[in-house]
Amino acid sequence: MEPGKLSPTILVVDDDRSIRTLVKALLEIEGYAVLTADGAETAMKLYDQSTVALLLTDVVMPNINGLELADQLLQREPQLRILFMSGSEDASRGFGCVAKPFTGAGLIRRVGEVLESLPASQVARMAVA
Repeated sequence: MEPGKLSPTILVVDDDRSIRTLVKALLEIEGYAVLTADGAETAMKLYDQSTVALLLTDVVMPNINGLELADQLLQREPQLRILFMSGSEDASRGFGCVAKPFTGAGLIRRVGEVLESLPASQVARMAVA
C-alpha cells in the first residue's frame, strides 16, 4: 500500500473465530482496516455503520450463507467488491475466491487483485452477458 494513502476497509465474515482472527491479523499487517463478523446479521450491521470496500466472506455459514450475504449487500452497494473464502472455488458463482486452506501471501495477493478489479456487480453482469 502506498504511504499516505487511505487504507480500504475490509469486512471479514466467518463463523470460525480462529479464521477471523488470522485473516484480520494478516490484513492489518498489510495496512488494511478490518472489521470482523461471525455471521451475516452482524456483518450487515457493521456494513451499515462503516464504509466497506471489500466483503471477504466464507461461503458456508449457518443461517445466511456468504452468497446470500453478498447478494444482500450488493443490493445496497453495487460497487462493493466481493471475495469468497471456500474449500471449493465452484461455490463462488464466478466471483473471486480464495481456496481454503490458503497461505497468508496468497490471501493478501487475492485481496489486492480484487480491490484493483471491477466491482462485483459489473463482473456479474459481464458473466451473464
